[in-house]
Amino acid sequence: MRLALACALLVAACTSAPASREQPPSGPSPSLYLTASLDGSGLIAIDPLTLGDISNRQLLTGTPSDMPSCPVGGPCALVAPSGDGRSLAVVGYEAKGPPAIFIFDTRTSSLRSRPIPEVPVIVDGLNADGSRIYTRAWPPTSLTAERLVLDGSNGKIVDREPAFSVGGEEVATLIDSEQRRIYALVVAADPQAIGPRQVAASAWDLKTGTALWRREIPGLIAGSWLTGRTGAEGDIRTRLVPGLALSPDGRRLAIVRAFDCCVVAGTYWLLDTTSGDLSAERKYSRGTSILEQIFGAIAAAKEDDGVTVGASFGPDGQVLYITGQSWKPDGYQYLGMTALDVESTKVLGSDIKMEQWWYENHVFWLRPSADGRWLYVFLQRTGNADPKGYFLRRVDARTLSVAAERRFDSYRFAFSLFGP
Repeated sequence: MRLALACALLVAACTSAPASREQPPSGPSPSLYLTASLDGSGLIAIDPLTLGDISNRQLLTGTPSDMPSCPVGGPCALVAPSGDGRSLAVVGYEAKGPPAIFIFDTRTSSLRSRPIPEVPVIVDGLNADGSRIYTRAWPPTSLTAERLVLDGSNGKIVDREPAFSVGGEEVATLIDSEQRRIYALVVAADPQAIGPRQVAASAWDLKTGTALWRREIPGLIAGSWLTGRTGAEGDIRTRLVPGLALSPDGRRLAIVRAFDCCVVAGTYWLLDTTSGDLSAERKYSRGTSILEQIFGAIAAAKEDDGVTVGASFGPDGQVLYITGQSWKPDGYQYLGMTALDVESTKVLGSDIKMEQWWYENHVFWLRPSADGRWLYVFLQRTGNADPKGYFLRRVDARTLSVAAERRFDSYRFAFSLFGP
């Protein structure tokens, strides 16, 4: 049970795109590494243009001999990169006792340290240089639970960061890459709610647990509620989740509402991360033809459909990528991806009707290239698509047109790392 719970939490943590507070690099850039495993093995650098393996040399030449063996059907380990991509932690979870942690220098592929935690913990991440490990005591609970900060060299507890309450239902959260702040979208907690509620954005200092600011987002409602329908497992609930993104310089927070027909139209709000002040509320929309409206209607979310909006900034902070996914009574529905110019509200590109059966795609993650020219997209083509399977695509960062594609036989995790 413990390993199964760890697997679910860790896979979710690794597939989301991490926020970054760093400026786009002016020197050498990290490479995109892919792997089918989370035990540290199989990390291969991908050619940024052809998407082929640069070589058959793995970043880590072998899994440590005392790493727990992972059962077939799910990982029991986590690969956690530091914010600067120069350190990598491989964490193996045991059925009992503290996890096995190995920290590597990605530039040399060498083992830097073998910290041994004093108590069972779940690892949330590393600081920028890998000298500190941010963890929570086992069993894992909310991201706002007490955090134990471990010395990256020996695993000793060097600090405790207090638990705190968000004061409601967490709808969306993100932690900055320095592990110093957490941002959340919160609604009133009401298990018997029959509709979405007013959203407030908040920020906390993770070291002290202090609430830094709270700001209601005008006109934005979200959260989970009872639909009034029942199924085999009882009452059926649904959920609306807005997009939440942190700019590369860490100064702006973007919140995106795109719950209706696809993601080529919606509203976004920009907040100052220091004060929480609302600097802009903007609507965006791409003009659509009759044909596009018909195709859009196929994928449109209906009342009581669960919709999750994803959002992430490009490396220059000027382009916002928005994705939408809907969970309907009859199955999953993709609502498309849009590239949006943050200042002008211009829709630069969209993948809607870019290919047949586009609305059955399942996009797992996005990674922009360091120069902002390309966007790497990993997705699964399902349903009526031919061929089906998992695909890595290099698309134009503005128009989203596909420039290269590679098919995989299974899911791939992605990490931006400095290699040897």
